[in-house]
Amino acid sequence: MSFFEELKRRNVFRVAIAYIITAWLLLQVVDLVLENINAPDWIMQVFMLALAIGFPLAVFFAWAFEMTPEGLKRESDVDRNQSITSQTGRKMDRNIIIALSLALVYFAYDKFFTTTPDSLPQETPAASVAVESNPSPVASPATGPAEKSVAVLPFINMSDEAENEYFSDGISEELLNVLVRVKGLRVPSRTSSFTFKGSTKKLAEIGEELQVDHILEGSVRKAGDRIRVTAQLIEVNTDTHLWSETFTRQLDDIFAVQDEIAQAIVSALKVTLNSGDQIPIQTRSTGSIEAYNKYLLGRHLWNQRGYKSLIAATEPLNEAVTIDANYGQAWAALADAYVLIPEYGAGTADQYIPLAHEAIERALAINPESAQALTTSAYIKFMYDYDFEGAHADIEKAIQIDPGYATAHQWYGELLAVERQFDAALDQLRLARIADPLAVIVPHVMGWILIFSDRTDEAHTYYEQTLGLDPHFIPAIGNLRILNMVTGRYDEARARCLQHETATGSDQTTMLAIIDALENPQLTGKALSLIKQDPVMPDGALGKAAYLMMLNEPELALDNLEKGFANSVGYMVHTNRMDIYDPLRENPRFQALLKRMNLWP
Repeated sequence: MSFFEELKRRNVFRVAIAYIITAWLLLQVVDLVLENINAPDWIMQVFMLALAIGFPLAVFFAWAFEMTPEGLKRESDVDRNQSITSQTGRKMDRNIIIALSLALVYFAYDKFFTTTPDSLPQETPAASVAVESNPSPVASPATGPAEKSVAVLPFINMSDEAENEYFSDGISEELLNVLVRVKGLRVPSRTSSFTFKGSTKKLAEIGEELQVDHILEGSVRKAGDRIRVTAQLIEVNTDTHLWSETFTRQLDDIFAVQDEIAQAIVSALKVTLNSGDQIPIQTRSTGSIEAYNKYLLGRHLWNQRGYKSLIAATEPLNEAVTIDANYGQAWAALADAYVLIPEYGAGTADQYIPLAHEAIERALAINPESAQALTTSAYIKFMYDYDFEGAHADIEKAIQIDPGYATAHQWYGELLAVERQFDAALDQLRLARIADPLAVIVPHVMGWILIFSDRTDEAHTYYEQTLGLDPHFIPAIGNLRILNMVTGRYDEARARCLQHETATGSDQTTMLAIIDALENPQLTGKALSLIKQDPVMPDGALGKAAYLMMLNEPELALDNLEKGFANSVGYMVHTNRMDIYDPLRENPRFQALLKRMNLWP
């Protein structure tokens, strides 16, 4: 008898097949149980190792031992005439068929019938966000989904450490950035998608609000140098799972995992690309996982938009570019942080705008086709360099590269507003709303552009929309206070002052005195004195100068504008768009100021 035939007679092959099928089933069950109890990854790893060690032992015992009516005996001690291996083999065949059937049932269930993980632990949302309550009188944020559209919801952090949330958020954002480059696929921006972080809303509701027909959701578990990413693509209208997959990899494979997930989604959606069925090759800014990790943490802090978090974001981003000086995305993100720090009162323009210049130059030297970097470059050029021609060139190129980048449309709108092209500015902001329908900043900016104009009713509508999205959005509360002052709704302005004070703890004495003086000009002297002494109210176009113009003090306002310009105060270019400064337009000093910003004539 040949060795192969002896293996068959002793049921070694049957034992090996039965062991493999049973081990696979056990792995699926144990993986599901451990994930639901949030067990550490090492338990699964130990279990897999035990099964792997058990396989050669099972094969050895099948060869060396035989089951007999008297129990287990060494094969060499069994008389061949007394052997019952053929009967044992038939029993094992039945067991293998049963195990294989169970495995196929489980596979089919997991592939086609699993439900969405609504019961998985979710993070508490950062802010309460309501559905837009007042439809825009103009183009809606999204008049209907594109032919193919997908929203990337923030992946759930399933890691043992809560602080790894930045990593799961970062994976979600990076996947979004990959998919947004796919032609024929509309992907809402991060701001809108992350509105639903920790939300208990049904996917159908989320899909309706984001105007998408597909949703990608999932979870990330990070333990040491290993990650497990689970992702599933769901068709919203039918609640059908089009695709789901779990990727367990070493951390240094994360870039490949992102591309695998994105490619699988494109295949599932059957999006036809210009170059076959593959996603265009991604521009990976770094090959360093350590730098990538620092970048994700920096973006996570930047997205929180607080003055403390913006300063904090610069630390890991600087570490990222120190690790990899050619990391273009990190340089662009660092520039974004430096640009916003003065606007959030966390530092001065003199201190941070030169750093933003340096960072954006490095980013564009590495990747001249980066829409993010070009957009930030345009913003710096028109806000601080007064280079409007250069700003137009950069931001128009950015939009051409990435038409779905909401921030590019938003900042283009602000640029056009500074040039007093208000209708064109609002058109760009409507495009920003289509790209990012739930971003609270977009209707806020639309209202902000129209406050000091003869379109105050429209401005009020946009601010109501802003507070419909986030009733606690402080900039909108502050600007509604100003809008009420401009339109003579003094009691409402006082109510907004109290609301602002309650929310921020800021002293509203000066603002209340200005409102009193607007209602009763005899109180103007007190208001002027408080404005002059106020240590918090900024100088410049959006600060003291604007309130001095409200109080009919144009010469004092002009003095303050010149002071703001000399001190590099932000937003000085917006002097040109604000109708409140129109009484100064024939003044040579005002014209000289605008000329220094390349805004005159």
